[in-house]
Amino acid sequence: MPEGDVSRREFITAAGTAAAASVIPGPSWTASSRGRRRCALVGTGIRGTTMWGRDLVQHYADVVEFVGLCDINPLRVEVGKRKLGVTCPTFTRLDEMLSAVKPDTLIVTTVDATHADCIVQALERGIDVITEKPMVIDGAQCRAVLDAEKRTGRRIVVTFNYRYAPKHQKIKELLLGGEIGEVASVDFSWYLDTSHGADYFRRWHRLREEGGSLWVHKATHHFDLVNWWLGAEPEVVSAVQSLNNYGRKGPFRHTNCRPCPHKARCSFYWDIAKEPELVELYVGPDKADGYLRDGCVFREDVNIPDTMNAVVRYSNGVNMSYSLNTFMPIEGYRLAFNGTKGRLEVRDYERQPWDPGPETEIHLIRNFGPRVKIDVPKLEGGHGGGDDRLRDLIFRNASVPEHMRLPDSRAGAMSCLTGIAALKSGDEGRPVRIAELLPA
Repeated sequence: MPEGDVSRREFITAAGTAAAASVIPGPSWTASSRGRRRCALVGTGIRGTTMWGRDLVQHYADVVEFVGLCDINPLRVEVGKRKLGVTCPTFTRLDEMLSAVKPDTLIVTTVDATHADCIVQALERGIDVITEKPMVIDGAQCRAVLDAEKRTGRRIVVTFNYRYAPKHQKIKELLLGGEIGEVASVDFSWYLDTSHGADYFRRWHRLREEGGSLWVHKATHHFDLVNWWLGAEPEVVSAVQSLNNYGRKGPFRHTNCRPCPHKARCSFYWDIAKEPELVELYVGPDKADGYLRDGCVFREDVNIPDTMNAVVRYSNGVNMSYSLNTFMPIEGYRLAFNGTKGRLEVRDYERQPWDPGPETEIHLIRNFGPRVKIDVPKLEGGHGGGDDRLRDLIFRNASVPEHMRLPDSRAGAMSCLTGIAALKSGDEGRPVRIAELLPA
């Protein structure tokens, strides 16, 4: 396709026509007698109330009906209800909501450590699940979720929206087309800047018991992409990790930014008052649970690494070298696939202190041929246009090439287990096999 802006409907149609793979329909979901899917949402933070809340109300009301909202914070769930503009009941206990409103589908956008319990509760009641990544944060949770899905026959969709960005679909189709031959290795470096990267250390993500570390919460996105691009699954992970900038490495600290006596000289001071939506969701409701959305990035309870490197061996013999750095002056990634017939290079610019021109550059370099620039279609919207395309597939049953089908529980498990293995390898100083992470 020529470079430039296209609608997501045009892109899906063109991609489906061009792809060599067969085209399959979207998922078959249970709908109410009025033809709308009865959805309940658990977790009314910023992700739940926007992408999986307000956006659905505004753009998918003809196919989605919210029948319940749940959050452990009674103040936040009421704010969430106002933000969505719905009239459904609210709850602070998931079991009570599921019993009272009997949804067709539960959307899970809670703290990562609670995903597994929410998913299992829904499956056991015959309810399908749409869950934010990561699906789980440890091996025991992974086994519980997979067993419950098998036992109940219900369905899990893991919302890996990065797959649906046109640039990532283009990479997949170039690899499927054999443009660089057989892939031998992958080089993948992801950079989080001092805005986005630091924000993880302000929030509950700083605690591995809540998010499994950024190996799981953030890198699961990247691991899923590689699993999907390669059409393979991870087998062994060797990793090293360190804390170099945040937590106890900081020069001073306080509970959170608002009352901090060091704000005038702290480069990481962040004024939440400039974010009205976050103030509404977190500053008022913090009276109920004490959660500080503008927490200090230098708190000594930070127990996750901020600098991570791994080597992953895949089932098809490919090796990947991966890194994640969280306090860079740039945001984006560098990616290369090294094949028997050439190399595919990608440079993605998400944010940096200069104008790079195109956001994404893809070049195909054949062993005995010229360097070719690959045009990248651009869509507006979150995650490179992936958010809207994912929701269209889930809620409007869009037809897509087989390789663009919705990520399932196995995809969720394999991406999470890669990060879980990396954290364990970094802690124990040894290679970790994926197979050892699932309790018998």
